[in-house]
Amino acid sequence: MIMHRVLIVSPTYLNPANRGKLRSLAARDLEITVGVPERSREAALGRTVEVAWERQNGVEVFPIPVRRWANPEAARFGQRALVSLLRDKRPDVVQIEQEPTTRTCQQVVAVARKLKLPVVLFTLQNVEVPLGWFPRARRRRALRRLKGAIAGSAGAAALLRTTVPDLPVAVLPQLGVHVPTTLEHALHEGLAIGYVGRLVPEKGLDTLLRALAENRSARWHLWVVGDGPDRERLERIASELRLAARIRWTGALPPEELPKVWAELDVLVQPSRALPDWVEQSAHVVAEAMAHEVAVVGTGAGATPEAIGDAGAIVPPDDPAALAGALRRLANPEVRGPLAQAGRARVMQLLSDDAVAERTVGFWREILT
Repeated sequence: MIMHRVLIVSPTYLNPANRGKLRSLAARDLEITVGVPERSREAALGRTVEVAWERQNGVEVFPIPVRRWANPEAARFGQRALVSLLRDKRPDVVQIEQEPTTRTCQQVVAVARKLKLPVVLFTLQNVEVPLGWFPRARRRRALRRLKGAIAGSAGAAALLRTTVPDLPVAVLPQLGVHVPTTLEHALHEGLAIGYVGRLVPEKGLDTLLRALAENRSARWHLWVVGDGPDRERLERIASELRLAARIRWTGALPPEELPKVWAELDVLVQPSRALPDWVEQSAHVVAEAMAHEVAVVGTGAGATPEAIGDAGAIVPPDDPAALAGALRRLANPEVRGPLAQAGRARVMQLLSDDAVAERTVGFWREILT
């Protein structure tokens, strides 16, 4: 089957910074339309995002009216607008990048089925979530109507196969990353360590603080980029451990400002926990750091070790001593430099916008043949 037209539906692409994969898809002579909610709440920065129709770099952004838009699980697309979009575009494949438990995902799958359009799901969910009988039945019905699925991690793929064992599944990140052609690294004293993400208990930033306390005699400083309900507790821990003077809390930053942060860092740490109901779903921040030749340390839980491979350090979750040891080793430029270079090479091969787009197109063609 020759593929010309693709429709991707996801609130992820409300943010133009997330559209690199779409531009790479369009560069492969595909007509790319992305359907996004016309209004959404950006929780990290506490603002409402509204979007208008546009066409740029071969990608058409099409806003779809949404009811109950403030609640992603209960939100619903305007039915008439959704049907018109799918009927007018007649895409060769529809990719819905939302969890099958959401009403919007179920809507897209149902409308596409009526119009006899093949649907591919992208999912990040990598642990089982307790559901009532009706939500579980709706999820199962949506999954069984798919032509294929893309899972953001091996754990997400395994979870899919428990419900639809015969469904073709590829393991790919949702987003690629931009790999800069030239790199900038600021001069600084000691080891510049960074954490980028939400400040919530499951992210394990307190483990990093305790690891740094074990390395008190070393020269280092920490950037904490992000915000969340755990910030006050974490600042208190930093004070109790007598680390506060060596930590810079920036709060949440828009994506376009992150390149300035990468230039300041030697090492990014992703100290996420492994909990019964949560493990890291996406390693996008880790991949961004690797693309900027920042060495990375992550825990062996969820999607993080899959992104790092052998191009970084992996330690057990909730193990300050192991993390402290990894940071001591990475303080040596002769150890850190080759890992940072290997990370950049790994991103270019597997995790860049272009690499993710190429692997995505390959999967579409495979299941549509």
